[in-house]
Amino acid sequence: MKSFFNCNMFKENVGQGKFEISQNILVLDKHVGDGKYNFLKYLEIFRCDFSLSKIFDKEKPIVIIPIKDNKNMLQFTLNNLEKYEVTNICNIVIVDDRSEEKVSSFVDKNISTLRVDTDYGFNFSMLNNIAAKLFYDLGCKEAILWNSDLWCCDNKTIPKLLKKHRKLQSSITGTKLIYPPKEMSLNGDIDSENIKKIFPNKTNGVWRNTVQFGGDFFYNGAYHHYGRFKDPLDFRINCNRPASFITGAFQILNLEDFISLGGLNPSLCKNFQDNDYCLKVIESGKKIFYCGKDCGLYHDESAILHENKLDKKITSNQILFSKIWSDKMGDLL
Repeated sequence: MKSFFNCNMFKENVGQGKFEISQNILVLDKHVGDGKYNFLKYLEIFRCDFSLSKIFDKEKPIVIIPIKDNKNMLQFTLNNLEKYEVTNICNIVIVDDRSEEKVSSFVDKNISTLRVDTDYGFNFSMLNNIAAKLFYDLGCKEAILWNSDLWCCDNKTIPKLLKKHRKLQSSITGTKLIYPPKEMSLNGDIDSENIKKIFPNKTNGVWRNTVQFGGDFFYNGAYHHYGRFKDPLDFRINCNRPASFITGAFQILNLEDFISLGGLNPSLCKNFQDNDYCLKVIESGKKIFYCGKDCGLYHDESAILHENKLDKKITSNQILFSKIWSDKMGDLL
């Protein structure tokens, strides 16, 4: 079953330009009773077009930003990275997930682009896996998974986190994520409606400038965000500590570990892939750290909540994740 849970591409070398990769995928078919499910197997083809930045430096980490169509958000995020000097210390790659207007047509040539087309829709795991493998082959040692609605608060946080990541010899490092102030959000009043739908106890703007991710806690068979809607200065959140889970919205990754452990699970295309990968890291005996002491990033989670509707793939991911790990968790945690 490893070929359904690990990225097939990790066994190959792929250069610049256009190429295709195939990936085995499992997706839920139906419930057959007594807690048993049938899963369909299929081969998904990813048609890729990779263009490397003219200023690429293999000594720098690679920031991987997947996005589809939202040009305004992408430009806002890239401006933020430039303003806070992340572009000076990191390579940037935009992973264009089937956008109508190709990202490569409007981003600066100092930014790498990876166009990924597929017939089966969004696959967060594979978008990041493909980019990570390309830059691993180019000699990069670290990758940062970076959601398109994630922004810096200052120019000190990323250097500080990278220093911590290296000093601790961490396989995954994360930090505190905070809901941004309204004036920074791209969605205005739409945000409140999205938050109200998902978290009905937090409305009227009281959630802004509170915690979106403040570390990990384990509940009901999976990891969750600790401290959501709490004060970012709460001592349980404003701290550094070992962790068992870091949200996939922002993870600093040791690329050698990422490749050797098979990357993000391709069959968990929409959710639980961050849970899954963290458990693989723990199972391998490697380290995960949450570094939220006096630093953090803005995550405008509400900007994408309205797109995160419950569908068959999300249900499939939840059930598959449970099937993979339910027998192992007692030994790991």
